[in-house]
Amino acid sequence: MVREKLNKLVEWKHKSNRKPLILNGARQVGKSWLIREFGRLHFEQVIEINFEKNLEYHQIFKTNLDPRRILREIALLKGKNISAKIDLLFFDEIQMCPEALMALRYFYEEMPDLHLIAAGSLLDFTFRHIPFPVGRVEFETLHPMTFAEFLMARNRKNLLELIKNEPHSISDAIETLIYDELQNYFVVGGMPECIKLYCENEDFNAVSEVQHDLMYSFRQDFRKYQPQVNSDCLLDILENTSKNIGNQTIYSKLTDRFTGPTIKQGHQVLCMARLLHKIENVGITALPLVASGKQFKTFFLDIGLLLSTSKFNFREAYINKNLLATYEGKLAEQFVAQQLMAQNNDLKYWARTEPAANAEIDFVILENNEIMPVEVKAGTKGSLKSLHYLLDNYKNITSATVFGKMKFGTNDKINFKPMYMAGM
Repeated sequence: MVREKLNKLVEWKHKSNRKPLILNGARQVGKSWLIREFGRLHFEQVIEINFEKNLEYHQIFKTNLDPRRILREIALLKGKNISAKIDLLFFDEIQMCPEALMALRYFYEEMPDLHLIAAGSLLDFTFRHIPFPVGRVEFETLHPMTFAEFLMARNRKNLLELIKNEPHSISDAIETLIYDELQNYFVVGGMPECIKLYCENEDFNAVSEVQHDLMYSFRQDFRKYQPQVNSDCLLDILENTSKNIGNQTIYSKLTDRFTGPTIKQGHQVLCMARLLHKIENVGITALPLVASGKQFKTFFLDIGLLLSTSKFNFREAYINKNLLATYEGKLAEQFVAQQLMAQNNDLKYWARTEPAANAEIDFVILENNEIMPVEVKAGTKGSLKSLHYLLDNYKNITSATVFGKMKFGTNDKINFKPMYMAGM
């Protein structure tokens, strides 16, 4: 496996004003593997503490938060010397030990040479209950593997290099090969365990079993959120969100068994757990992008998990090489959203809020500090009426991008790109 986030960790390692790094992300997206691989490639040794498995280490942090004492006692328990400049200290599942999270500020202030990375899941829940070391730590978020990373795992590096070079002229045979791999990604998704399994045996049924297991483990986590929110409410929200990808989220459509405030709280919990992502409607007259109201859309953590949860029978569309345009275009929009979010874009969307107005743009991102509207066209038809309205009425926006099953091209201010280019 190759993860592009590794480059960000290397940049962090060489910063002159480096702070302890917290790698956030949903469960099972590969945080621990990435940090171990980073340590293997760039340090003499990795000193790893898993606060979920190794409960004895909790006691070290309960005495006080003196970083030098803590490091000495970790070294004694590990039976290893720890050198700040050449070794990597890795706190895994740090949400299980809030005192360790609080200690990060003192490592930064008193031992700035130490290379320290912490990782965990459900960290947003932990942050609500402890004093957070603002300005003393850095953050990175790891998302599921992108289509580019999927191609590398599939030993399609040459194909990936071709795509990144934006080939405006490409044979039908090569383009068919790219779209075949894109269809595979739609089904497999970006969860590392699913990609690893598919690369080994190309068995969609086996991948589906792993996806079901992953969703089962996520649902087991729901017990951790009680009594804050009812687990049945969370189950309803997950299932019905899979049917409303790309549409404005209306709480009453997510379940009819619970009240509005309960549904809202459940949705917030799933977003905090990073199983869902909330994309806000923003004004586009100027920067910064500011939410224009209460409207928002919701996307899944991963396209493969979305397909699994939706129970959509993809096989006929897959065989007919039409998967990109099926499921009312929801898969295509989820794919583009997922790729853009993985590139750390602060993803938003735009829709007119006036009564009876229906103009809407799928996504809005910042590119070189310019507002860039992004449309997704799953099928071959579409007038782009909303996009033309936006470009005609907002002169501060000079260009837009449309991703679809199309060739490269430019029409006035609109750049047309094949869907597989999203996030490249």
